[in-house]
Amino acid sequence: MRVTRSSHYRWYILTLAMMVYFFIAGMARMCMPVLFEEISLDLGLSMVAIGAVWGMDPLAGVFIGLPGGLLADRFGVKRTLMVVCFMSGVFGAMRGLSVSFVSMAATMFLFGLMAATMPSVVPKTTAVWFGGRRLGLANVLLNVAWSVGTMVATMFSATVFSPLLGGWRNVLFLYGAPCIILSLLWFITGREPEGAELLETTASKVPFQQALSRVIHIKHVWIIGVVMLTTFGSSMGLFGYLPLYLREIGWTPASADSAITILTGVSCIGITPIVLLSDRLGSRKGMLVISIIIMTITLGLLPLVNGPRVWVLLAINGFMRGGALALFIVMIFEMEGVVSAYSGTALGLANSLGMLGAFFSPPLGNSLTVFNPGLPLIFWALLSSLGLPFFFFVKERKGKEVREQLN
Repeated sequence: MRVTRSSHYRWYILTLAMMVYFFIAGMARMCMPVLFEEISLDLGLSMVAIGAVWGMDPLAGVFIGLPGGLLADRFGVKRTLMVVCFMSGVFGAMRGLSVSFVSMAATMFLFGLMAATMPSVVPKTTAVWFGGRRLGLANVLLNVAWSVGTMVATMFSATVFSPLLGGWRNVLFLYGAPCIILSLLWFITGREPEGAELLETTASKVPFQQALSRVIHIKHVWIIGVVMLTTFGSSMGLFGYLPLYLREIGWTPASADSAITILTGVSCIGITPIVLLSDRLGSRKGMLVISIIIMTITLGLLPLVNGPRVWVLLAINGFMRGGALALFIVMIFEMEGVVSAYSGTALGLANSLGMLGAFFSPPLGNSLTVFNPGLPLIFWALLSSLGLPFFFFVKERKGKEVREQLN
């Protein structure tokens, strides 16, 4: 049966993309911070080793981010996600077979090769199937799916699923199953836009060399990538260390794990108003600058407080953080020269730089715990602020110019 442009099929595709974010980028990926205490006791890992393991995922993203975007632009979203989902399930479950630091780091890297393609490939579905006014909404929904998946993982993985299933290994085995099911759904029900739909989105499959040659000459993609390097580095460090830090200063395991849940939940709430506010202000850049400044301040203040004030700072930080991640994607899509046919490659390049920061940040920050448990948080606050000066070199386009490009 031919699915026409006027049907609801595009919303089904968006739902599949949201499920990829929910299960892979959310649950399978973000269950690790709350499981690290159990894993470290089982495998005998130090704090720096935990940071190194957590950094293996984004390290893989440095290598796969750009190729992942190129593959999506060349072979289409359906084929790329069909393979990525299947291998995410396999490699994600393999983490449960780890017996040492080396095997855990290796399986985290393999899983990261798949999971780290998410920010480059999944948002391309919005560029391919949605345009104009719906582009922002579609990307908001993707980030909501990631936030909800992260909330479920951090809320239940260590305190419910691990005791129920008999340990952290079986939790990782469990999270591999939905990824493989999603692969089958993409294979059986997924497709690329055709005919009128293709004309609407201007999406097409382009050769690797053409896509890469086009994107690497867009300087604003590189600039945003550098800002993402500092922001992703700060975020990755915070998410991986926060439960351990709160346990260290006397919080119960359940309360420490719930801090990540609250942080993620509030970020989910903040996505829509932050993106809509950027529409009202007519400036993605201005809203991003405000968001990063507030995230820097609240993160830097965390080591100085305890009790209810921690929740307040996390709520403010999370609210701004969720919207900022969505704005990065939309801002890249709206750049001059980044038509939907090259959107995967552009996202891949920017995310590769972002993942570089996310790789070195956790072990480097965790190493500071030998001096004071709060120093890593101050380090990540300073790291996030380093991206702010680069916004002076970013030129935004007017709404009319963006609509003409996307449509």
